[in-house]
Amino acid sequence: MNKPLILSTKKLDVVLRKRIVQNGLAYMEYDAIQVKPLSFESPALTDYIIFSSKNAVKTVLKNRFPLANAHVLCVGEQSKALLFKNGIKMTKTAKNMEELVIFIEKMTNNASFLHFCGNRRLPLLTKKMAAMKANFKEIVIYETTLNVKKINAVPDAILFYSPSGVESYTEMNAIGNSSCFCIGKTTAKALPLQPKDLIVLENPSIKTLVAKAIQHLKKQQHA
Repeated sequence: MNKPLILSTKKLDVVLRKRIVQNGLAYMEYDAIQVKPLSFESPALTDYIIFSSKNAVKTVLKNRFPLANAHVLCVGEQSKALLFKNGIKMTKTAKNMEELVIFIEKMTNNASFLHFCGNRRLPLLTKKMAAMKANFKEIVIYETTLNVKKINAVPDAILFYSPSGVESYTEMNAIGNSSCFCIGKTTAKALPLQPKDLIVLENPSIKTLVAKAIQHLKKQQHA
């Protein structure tokens, strides 16, 4: 009897890979997207700096942009963890962009905002800032490209970490009867069709996503 197969659309660290295998499951992985940092000039000082991805945080830290005294607004646990690891205090951490937008809308001062982002960012923040006529600037500091690849296997569970990852996978592969595990609501919305089983995390975490997939497949095994 074949072992249930988990496919991750992002390469995981060795601890999580071992955890999957130790639970009697098969495992495949590949990077559905590729990220290339871009050079950028340091902008003028601003009241609030927005990070909506770990890749943006990594690129800014690599360029030694001063964040120590900045008011940082952050989306997602991965971004938060990397900022915290580097001693950067955060004014607000949101689960998703929708939550951050609600926080910004409640601010009454005429603050300025700077969003460090990628080329495939979602338009929600840009549209809301325009509607508010906010003092807002975006700087694209990394480029995301799709690593489109045909997967010659039928996974029982697929792990998705971003809308771009969903787009990349579904370019040449069908979801079929695979259960889908999404890091958050925005990623889940990118799925072209409602899968048979869809698990969406309320508090995004790669560790939790893997744990949910293991739990789901083990439960199916013993059903």
